[in-house]
Amino acid sequence: MANIQPNRFILHSSDNTTKVDYETTSFVGQPILNLTQGPGLGVVRHFAGSQIRRLDTEIGTLVSVTTQISVDTGSTSFSVLIPAITLTSVTNTQKFSTEAIVTTHSGPNSVPVTGVHETYKIIQLQGEASFVFALLEPVLSAQKAGSAKS
Repeated sequence: MANIQPNRFILHSSDNTTKVDYETTSFVGQPILNLTQGPGLGVVRHFAGSQIRRLDTEIGTLVSVTTQISVDTGSTSFSVLIPAITLTSVTNTQKFSTEAIVTTHSGPNSVPVTGVHETYKIIQLQGEASFVFALLEPVLSAQKAGSAKS
């Protein structure tokens, strides 16, 4: 039995106002996260590479992106908690539930200056973890092999 780590996570809220499509490594060799929020799931926001912050913790992997930023009044971030999951094969998928957190951070010119500086909105998500093949990996391997022969 193989122990495959999933690299794609597709999640949605029960009211379908939030959708997350997160890949730990895309075809260009970096993580990507597509986030859709709001009624009717109108606008998809794309994040890639260093725009995505990943923190491994004892409760899972916290994946965060900044969705809004203001120099004076603060910012908003979106985080999703990805639990540890192991697949039995590359064709296997695993359904799971988790939470996302929308955090509003106050800025230096926010009123009031004292008090609580972050507020949270918790969103319950359901989804599926899977493994997708990245086409770039074989290309890079072939290029390295070709360079070694030169």
